[in-house]
Amino acid sequence: MLFDREEGFPGLPIDGFRVFEIRDRVERRRAIVDTFHPALEQLGRDLIAKLGAGRDRELHAHLPRLDWPRDYQPFCTWLALSHEAQGYQARAQLNLGVHRDYVAIRLGWDTGQDAYGRFEFLCRHGGLGDRLERAAAGHGLAFRVYASARWPEGSREVFCSRTDWKRSLDEAAERGVWWEIGARHDLPGAAELVGSPELGREAARVFSALLPEYERLG
Repeated sequence: MLFDREEGFPGLPIDGFRVFEIRDRVERRRAIVDTFHPALEQLGRDLIAKLGAGRDRELHAHLPRLDWPRDYQPFCTWLALSHEAQGYQARAQLNLGVHRDYVAIRLGWDTGQDAYGRFEFLCRHGGLGDRLERAAAGHGLAFRVYASARWPEGSREVFCSRTDWKRSLDEAAERGVWWEIGARHDLPGAAELVGSPELGREAARVFSALLPEYERLG
């Protein structure tokens, strides 16, 4: 057991993934929040209780509003753990992303943020990339890059490798809007995992592996 106390997270509602197909933007946004955020909020509490104990800096759990900018087409939702109480999207985040056909557990970056440049520098010249490669090898993780796509996709995977972090950075610079290292569980094949408390244990496993590198970013 990765948790030292009883977990409250029940898994994600597998039948609920159909809400990502709702055509009306406002109705879709409301349905995504109502369907997934209660379970994600509980998962955030479970993870902070496990991962935040004894750390120098507090971890905060964040859920998105999915209503900004005004014409935003919600195509996913997420739970983010960050040292930032506000403005977490400007920096790296431990992120569990819920998409219409997969769930991803990752250390991720919005590549458009100014701080991403420092992260890339540390990977290429400060040894961070090599440490992330070792983490990927030791815990069955992969480097992925996503490019922007029209709804209902919203984003599309354009690169995946278990070892080539350098090329992942090159791909992100060329066409990526999101860079990550982590584990991806595709649906419907992973429905049993995603719909059960085991998903919380998987999130704790992946985040525990990546938390030391996340904290090195300051």
